[in-house]
Amino acid sequence: MNLARVDSEDPTARESEYFAARLVRLSKGETSVDPAKAAEFWTFIMGEHAGFIAHLLDPAERELVAKAMKTSDAFRQLHGQKPAAKDRTIEAVDDILDFKVAAEKGIETGKIKSIIDPALADHVRREALKAADELRRAV
Repeated sequence: MNLARVDSEDPTARESEYFAARLVRLSKGETSVDPAKAAEFWTFIMGEHAGFIAHLLDPAERELVAKAMKTSDAFRQLHGQKPAAKDRTIEAVDDILDFKVAAEKGIETGKIKSIIDPALADHVRREALKAADELRRAV
């Protein structure tokens, strides 16, 4: 997958291209996950998620906004690295997964001020689970 071919402003198209290519490989019986492609895709997506989460939080949630922006920056740095950074990428995905689980609970209970719909919080948490699973299986 070449992320440069997809309009960087269209996350739906980018995700669709990645998963369509994955389905084509699976239909041919190729079940392995390419570590470079998985890392390229998931570091970009997780960085995007952290960035938009930061912008959907109430400004009063200063600590969470700062953490989300720091996480976004970390994923953008990982995005440009070779697959040798696999352990760091998995660790970063585990960290953002913990953040998303806590955020989802805080949003559902009203303890976190934001305009994030609980369904969106659930969606981004599930994508982090998918990222963690796929990156661990990448060979």
